[in-house]
Amino acid sequence: MYKFVLFVSLLLSVCNLHAQSTTNVLKEKSLIKGQTVYLNSKARLGGKSRIVLPVKLPANTVSWYYSFSTVKTNDASTILEGSGLEIQIAKLIANGALNVIKAGMATNVVSQLIKPTGSGVVDVYLTDNKGFKEFEKKDLVGMYDVDVPTFYEEGTAQNSRNGVFQVPVVRNDLYLCIKNPSVTEGVAISVDVVAIVSTKQYKDIWTAESVEAIYTDCLNEFSIRDSEAEAICDCSRNQIKSIYTPSKFSLLSPSEKTGLLRNTIKVCSEKDGLLSQDYKDNKLKELAQLAAGQMITKDYKGAVKSYNELLNSGVTSIDIYNKLAFSQLCAGQLEQARKSLSIGLGKEPQDMYLLTNLAYYYLLTSDFKEADKIFEDFKGKKFPNKQKFKDVVAQDLSEFERLGKNNNHFSQVRQNLRID
Repeated sequence: MYKFVLFVSLLLSVCNLHAQSTTNVLKEKSLIKGQTVYLNSKARLGGKSRIVLPVKLPANTVSWYYSFSTVKTNDASTILEGSGLEIQIAKLIANGALNVIKAGMATNVVSQLIKPTGSGVVDVYLTDNKGFKEFEKKDLVGMYDVDVPTFYEEGTAQNSRNGVFQVPVVRNDLYLCIKNPSVTEGVAISVDVVAIVSTKQYKDIWTAESVEAIYTDCLNEFSIRDSEAEAICDCSRNQIKSIYTPSKFSLLSPSEKTGLLRNTIKVCSEKDGLLSQDYKDNKLKELAQLAAGQMITKDYKGAVKSYNELLNSGVTSIDIYNKLAFSQLCAGQLEQARKSLSIGLGKEPQDMYLLTNLAYYYLLTSDFKEADKIFEDFKGKKFPNKQKFKDVVAQDLSEFERLGKNNNHFSQVRQNLRID
């Protein structure tokens, strides 16, 4: 049951905004830091002329770097300084020279790294497990069986004194196989290995998508979308963005978010200079006409939106709560209807229109006992507009049935009110 009245307001419903932002960031991880190894010459007895350094890449490695320096020496206790590769890589990441796009690609980044010095000569082969086994294999008399193992060209340096390399090869079985090719001279080698790892990092900032979602959801709540509505939504979006970070906003309950969004629209609507008085007056008239048309065409969801806009504009008469409640009942929004009725009846506990809608709420929620009390109180009476109570109820029951919302109690109501 309802009667037509003209009202207007703005309402923004609860928006479940997911504004949390994550981004892929790079982080350096040192795997081998300034490790010195000594290799004998081939002719010298004792010691080794070869060594294998496993490269255990962590998860999410996009590329990795290594550097080495050498010194000719027959002193196995020689210790060399590292190249500081980890610090250099960290600086490149910090200043943007290394980013998620460039990290896994062949770039000029290596030219920005300091190449260590060297006076000895070594062969460094980057291999997988197959090449590692070839490199370590010996014949029956204990001599190395393979001089050059199967290797990756990226990351391999033959007959080199020093070097720094970017390696795009990422596998679980990688090895640096290092050999002293000299027959007479020993060599000390210092090795640094640094992996570039991509990780997801939370950033407490509003993304363009989440900010735009506020604006879009705001516009969706306007029955009439025009340039003024766009201005209000733009203002509301900026208000929320300036007051809350995404993490703090996510901690709000749905009702708190609803209150916040409604308040920002109200504040923006009343902001000096944003809307003229003529616009406000015309908007009231347009929305009232739209709401009336929505009730005539039985667009109850549209009517709910329009009446909520009216309420949020400050028009809080009994009539609008009554019409909003009836529209919500027809739209299946039963608990929202109960809330609207509670507010209206709080203002006017004996209003016949509101109490009749309350009876409908009880009827549609199968609480026939409570519904029947109200029907009995108004049995044989007339509304202020002179319509008979039973005629209005008959019309509304038929509408509920058309909408598929009837139940077994409808026939009992008709019988008690003597509706044909």
